[in-house]
Amino acid sequence: MSQKRIAIMSNAGGTGKSTLSVNLAYQLARLDKTVCLIGCDPNGSLTLFTGLNDPPVPEQTLARALDFEFDGQWPLFPVWRERVNGIDVCLGGPVLVDTAKKLEHEARGSYLLADALEEYPLPHDFVVLDCPGTIEKYHEVALAASTEILVIIRPEDKDIDAMAKLLDWIYKSRRKLKLKPTPEIMGVIPNGYRRDRSMHRDNLGDDPERSLPSVLSHLGLSLFPTIRDSAHLSTATANGLPLGVWRSGEKLNQTFRKIAELVVEDKRKDGN
Repeated sequence: MSQKRIAIMSNAGGTGKSTLSVNLAYQLARLDKTVCLIGCDPNGSLTLFTGLNDPPVPEQTLARALDFEFDGQWPLFPVWRERVNGIDVCLGGPVLVDTAKKLEHEARGSYLLADALEEYPLPHDFVVLDCPGTIEKYHEVALAASTEILVIIRPEDKDIDAMAKLLDWIYKSRRKLKLKPTPEIMGVIPNGYRRDRSMHRDNLGDDPERSLPSVLSHLGLSLFPTIRDSAHLSTATANGLPLGVWRSGEKLNQTFRKIAELVVEDKRKDGN
């Protein structure tokens, strides 16, 4: 199997990109796949969610690979080795703010991560790119480096509107960057679903005019399994662990497992 590089994207804050990245990586590892998580977010959520400390120097972050002098020594940190093998992390964080300013002035700034991955390939089966909460330079960097895209949203009206803007940006940016092969959108993952919220039920229901399944069907995009709201999931991420480590018997782990299986099989099925 050739390496898959999956950009986890949204166009709104708090949609659960880092949470998905961490739990997808864990479930992929449980399927005997190796994974490198790359933090493309200056907020550095991946550092907290993997239980690591902020790197003391920029050379221990993604900023190192986004330098024209990059020597192929990826700054990787292993995580959760006592429970699962094969997951490494390349951290982002505040240092990426300054790096983004430099990328804006470089002719190949948007392609530097893609260049690094081509010139100095990571040995992992999967590379998962955890993007920022809103469209900015690192969305472009991740898009150029990815082979596939997963979009995550909350089933709220404003998030669905933001998703439409993100999809339009992806289509236009793929053409602008002239990416070959073109990274494909694997599908959309609703996160934080609550049955007691009528807006959530409506947006994931059968209303032909407004429901997410209908909208995605018209666009030819797949709807991945829905991640329901869970206090256990929030507690796990706050403790720097995947839900499968924090609470292995929690039913929500089956949802993340199914998402991982779909990613491995690349079968873009509809349904929850």
